[in-house]
Amino acid sequence: MIEYFKDHIFNIKNDQMDAEAIHASIVSGVRLKGAPLIILFCAIIIASVGLNTNSTAVIIGAMLISPLMNPIIAMGYSIATYDGVLLKNASLNFVIQIMIALIGATIYFSLSPVHEATSELIARTGPSFFDMLIAFFGGTAGVIGITRKEKTNVIPGVAIATALMPPMCTVGYGIANGNIDYVFAAAYLFSINAFFIIVATFAFCKLLQLKQANVVKERYNVIIKRGIIIGVILISIPAAVSAIYVGTVTIQDKIIYSKVESFVNNEVNSTETTIMRATVDPNLKKIRLDLIGTEYTSEQLDAIKASMSKYGLGEYQLEVIQDIRTTLFNYFENANGKGIQKADIVIV
Repeated sequence: MIEYFKDHIFNIKNDQMDAEAIHASIVSGVRLKGAPLIILFCAIIIASVGLNTNSTAVIIGAMLISPLMNPIIAMGYSIATYDGVLLKNASLNFVIQIMIALIGATIYFSLSPVHEATSELIARTGPSFFDMLIAFFGGTAGVIGITRKEKTNVIPGVAIATALMPPMCTVGYGIANGNIDYVFAAAYLFSINAFFIIVATFAFCKLLQLKQANVVKERYNVIIKRGIIIGVILISIPAAVSAIYVGTVTIQDKIIYSKVESFVNNEVNSTETTIMRATVDPNLKKIRLDLIGTEYTSEQLDAIKASMSKYGLGEYQLEVIQDIRTTLFNYFENANGKGIQKADIVIV
């Protein structure tokens, strides 16, 4: 039974192209002149517009037409097959594409009248451990698709999943607007995607036992293996730390919100008085409640404050606002002093 699954169901060599055809296919994707350059620049502008206008559909379109993934797969393939010439050409191609992407995105965001960071831009500034998984398995799917006789929609799907173009454009946004945090965060996300696609391509090409250079010294194998291991460790540590931190903060926030919700619903809300807004500051240990309806007496407020310890909120200071004018004013005034925000404006 195991042999049947191995030789028939999961045999990835059944519909595999021959080694020469695979080599020719990968090499052809490395050529960067004429049409590919124009397509790359168009993809950069399209992705930048999509990020700037918060349009997911436009961003996906840019990722589909971008040739940015070709040299990355070629680098992984060349390392696996010890093809120094192809590695050199693919690396040079990759550097040129990065430069074009940065220049194009920086120029666009410098000229764009919209300088506020959209949610699509912000989403490219929080790399995590999950991005490594997406890049690795996306790269694996990509190289499998390239080596098949019958072409499918694998490559476009990988281009969308690994999202190489948006982080580069986000770096351009950071440069254009002088935001160094965006530059480093987005560049790191791009590095994660590119590196783990290379690792996945290298591993799968080794698994397929593709044709290698005639003379391969053992010490080259050792150098490559050590380099990959060191690279994985160095690039994984910040992402792992980020994932742990974000996960811990998220859990803590959910616990606090749950406690406040129980406290408010059980001790504060009533048929005559209700909460318009509850503001929690975990750092300063403060809770602010904006009430509307019948005002509580000072004795009732003291009883409410005394009940906070039952909900694990004993260390928090409670501020209660019962003046409806003050409540409404603070509802529309942002706490950081920047005034009304988009979320508070309704256009009908």
